[in-house]
Amino acid sequence: MNSNNTLLNLNPVNAIDKMSNDSRQGVFFGINSGIITTVGLIAGISQTTANPMFIVISVLSIAISDGIGEAYGIFLSKKAERTDDNSEGPLMSLISLFLAKFMTVVFFLFPLLFYWNVKYFKNLLWPIIWSLIMLTLIDIKLSKMRKEPIYKFLVPHYILLLIVVVITKYIGILLNNYK
Repeated sequence: MNSNNTLLNLNPVNAIDKMSNDSRQGVFFGINSGIITTVGLIAGISQTTANPMFIVISVLSIAISDGIGEAYGIFLSKKAERTDDNSEGPLMSLISLFLAKFMTVVFFLFPLLFYWNVKYFKNLLWPIIWSLIMLTLIDIKLSKMRKEPIYKFLVPHYILLLIVVVITKYIGILLNNYK
């Protein structure tokens, strides 16, 4: 077996092409939701605490509770959308959404593995860099799949990211002043 083909098959971006529509839907939903909700959480909470454990607990809580809630939500939504569908599609969406969201969200904690300090969260350097990388990757993939210009996906994503970061950061700063 050619090792280049094996490495190519391990590439997550290429794996998306081989997924069912239901699984692909879950992955795109999970990554998008994981980025937007977690960067908002971190932008707000990091302005109010210097304790890295609060960040860890909050991010893991989002990964689990929001991941499960949204995964089951997409399952129910797909069941309601096509009431005669008895396929495994809704289950595949549930599983792929949860896994994509969980992995995307947990990766926000990566800097804490090396530097147990909220510095990279408080200045929002890491959350914004990780968000831009992931949103850009899924937008590139989606624009290629749909054969549409990338800006149709990037511009709204970047605007949403900016809105979420600015609003949640300043809410965190404002509420921190009233401790």
